[in-house]
Amino acid sequence: MADIKSEIEDRAESAREAVSEGVENARRRFQRLGDDVQDRAKKVSDDVRRGAERASEQIRRGTERARETYDEVAETAQRSYERVRSQAGNLSREVSLFVRDNPGKALLIAAGVGFVLGLLTRLGGGRDEEE
Repeated sequence: MADIKSEIEDRAESAREAVSEGVENARRRFQRLGDDVQDRAKKVSDDVRRGAERASEQIRRGTERARETYDEVAETAQRSYERVRSQAGNLSREVSLFVRDNPGKALLIAAGVGFVLGLLTRLGGGRDEEE
């Protein structure tokens, strides 16, 4: 019986060692898996950060281009407005001088323009009624 007891104890010890080795192997595998997951998560995080930085830079550049374009358009519009305003003032002075120097001609021209506009208005109104 002592032999059987010794045999059982040896096998039990072997089984404990095998279980212990299995647990240790499993622990190492889980540790490597955890490290691998952490590395991949860090890589993904770095990729996302770099992508966000690139997107932010693109947005900044687009904003700068839009601001520059707006400034150019506003400046061009301002110059055009000033030019038209100046030309309108000059035209107004020239018309005033013409009317002062030629009151009869000015009156005839105004009457002619009024007559033509009246005809055009009546012709345009007649077309709408026919349709």
